[in-house]
Amino acid sequence: MNNRGNGNSFFWLFVLLIMFGGGTVVPLLFVLGIVLAITFAAVNSNRRQESISSGFRRPSYGSTVSSRGRYSASQMARINVYLRNWFRTRKSLPVGQSVSLRVHGERYASLASLDVYRNGTYISSLSEFGRRYPESYDEILKELIRLAENRGEPEVVYEGEYVEAEPVRPKEKKEQKKQETPSQAPKKSAQYFVDTINSLNNSIPDEDISNGLYETCALLKQIQQLEQRFPDSRGKLDKLYEYYLPILTRILAQYDNLQAAKTDPSYEETRVKLNRTIKLINDAMKTIISSMTDQDFMNLAADISTLEAVLQKDGLTSEGTFQESGLE
Repeated sequence: MNNRGNGNSFFWLFVLLIMFGGGTVVPLLFVLGIVLAITFAAVNSNRRQESISSGFRRPSYGSTVSSRGRYSASQMARINVYLRNWFRTRKSLPVGQSVSLRVHGERYASLASLDVYRNGTYISSLSEFGRRYPESYDEILKELIRLAENRGEPEVVYEGEYVEAEPVRPKEKKEQKKQETPSQAPKKSAQYFVDTINSLNNSIPDEDISNGLYETCALLKQIQQLEQRFPDSRGKLDKLYEYYLPILTRILAQYDNLQAAKTDPSYEETRVKLNRTIKLINDAMKTIISSMTDQDFMNLAADISTLEAVLQKDGLTSEGTFQESGLE
């Protein structure tokens, strides 16, 4: 085949010499230059193909890889998983003695995202490389399959395709742990216990107990107003909200369940104790209310006394004023 091609070249060279020679040297040199340029370009193309192909290792592969470069979907999926892992932290992947792959975008998405470099010099995109150099492209795929099978096993398998499981970053683990931690119950307020006690009181038929609970709710509403006007006194309500009232509501719920056992001998005794307990809690709340304002009343009385003493000292009041008002 090569000899036949060379014979044809010399034949056409002879024809051109006859047509354009005309006994002069310049046309002959021009024709020879064209022929040599064409021959030199073809030789360089063949050498480049051989040089690129020689940059790959050619290990022996099993029967799972076709000699024609046809690979299964599972093998291609393995390659994609491996390359996603690799280019997450690296910029280049060597696939031969002098050939490497690099991502030309922000991140790896598929084989179309890769460019081919030889000795650090850009050659073409991997897709274009496959069209121009199919044998070398097949060697690249073989090398990628070898790397994927030896170094990058997929974590999840679904319908014969390997799917990469997204890694959980430390920050995401911390947020997930925070979400799994039970949130603290909201701090109970006077209004919460008013609503709870009224709901339980609706199902209690005993009049004395109901009246006692009405007084409890009235005292709680007064405490709620004092909380808003005297915020510095809220610390005196901690035990009331966290201990006393939660026990009372639990007792009322149990008593409500025992309404169906009124014939039990213990029922009447329990009713009397509950009535007494409600009166005790009401007295305790009155004491708390007094303690929330006692300092303010003391300050108020002191200010009144101070003002009266100053007015009297300055002679701005009559002598009988205090006697008539009952202050002396």
